[in-house]
Amino acid sequence: MDILWKFDLPTDESCRDYDYEGPIFVKGNNLYFICNSCANHKCELVLYVLDKTLGVVQKTFCFRGNTKLPAKCFIEAYNEKIIIYTGKLWLLHEDSLTELFDQPIEEEINSYFLYQNRLIFADRSNLRCINVETNCVEWQLHIPNTKNYSVGDITLFENSVACYGNDQLLFVNISTGSIVEQIKIPRVDKLFNPIRMQDGSLLIGYTNWSNAGILRYDNKAKKVIWKSSRAFQGPLLRRKIYLRDNRAYWVKNDTELVCIHAENGNEIYRTQTSPWLYTDLLFLGDRIYYGTAGRDGFLMCLHAESGDQSWAFPLKNGCAYFDVYSDCAIVGDFDKKIYQFDLSTGRVQEQMQVDGEVVGRIRTDQNQAYTVVWGSADRPIRLIKFKIQGQE
Repeated sequence: MDILWKFDLPTDESCRDYDYEGPIFVKGNNLYFICNSCANHKCELVLYVLDKTLGVVQKTFCFRGNTKLPAKCFIEAYNEKIIIYTGKLWLLHEDSLTELFDQPIEEEINSYFLYQNRLIFADRSNLRCINVETNCVEWQLHIPNTKNYSVGDITLFENSVACYGNDQLLFVNISTGSIVEQIKIPRVDKLFNPIRMQDGSLLIGYTNWSNAGILRYDNKAKKVIWKSSRAFQGPLLRRKIYLRDNRAYWVKNDTELVCIHAENGNEIYRTQTSPWLYTDLLFLGDRIYYGTAGRDGFLMCLHAESGDQSWAFPLKNGCAYFDVYSDCAIVGDFDKKIYQFDLSTGRVQEQMQVDGEVVGRIRTDQNQAYTVVWGSADRPIRLIKFKIQGQE
């Protein structure tokens, strides 16, 4: 691996809103990166648009109003437009930055997706749809909640938006914003992420105050076919469930991966993701890849069918971010190294020493990659671009 360029970031560790984990987004010949720019004790959230070949700034855009930490921002593309969330929603088009949505967002956007020309997103108690072509709000739905729950993770389910709200699983017409169906199950607090089985029944993830799991629901008969649960303590951050080859997967309390048989709900295996899961699960072929955080964290690879560990690589302070390209994984750590792994064997194909801890997100683009390297008193934090070895 070879470093192709470095770009010094104007961040300041003494700033209250200091954050180096902004999204790294590539489109065409441009790279987009959000970070706090700190000068003269003033901190502004700034979007940097760089020429990805040369690493030089093409344009910068400062965001007005209350902004989130860069790690909570996101960047998406729709045709030639760039959608940006910073606490407000913005649209970047032909070098012009305008507000995409000028109404207040309650607390922050907790879930979103793009569907055709629509951006669907949820804040604490509202579900909204914006037409990105016309910049108009097509519909919005207020969803009151009890028990201090907010609108849950939203997903595209067939022709509807599925989300938790008002102690039910709601299905919302994606064109009109009207509720077309509701599922409420006694003694279940929160339902999310439905998956349709071949017989028409639904796999649905759920949580209560003291346990969580997956249930299979016959929507015609309005009854639970089976329910698989595990007790847990503490927050459940990653509530997504997965279905692969008649096996359903979920993560309990970010510390244990549970695999169950989707037909009968019987547990097939469980395996520790300790100290705790830091990334989403990535399914590739018959393997599962994920990163764990903490002093003893790893980049992990499991056999999806058995749960047996295929390989694990220890990383100082754990694996917060990784990305894949072709048949390899790219990951950095606090040992001031960037590693390139063979996805099948976990063998280190290449490693590169850098002059600071690798702390930012990893973003691959063709046979090249980007990340952020920590600075020091005499060396700024840097956004770097490097070549992935042996990948043309």
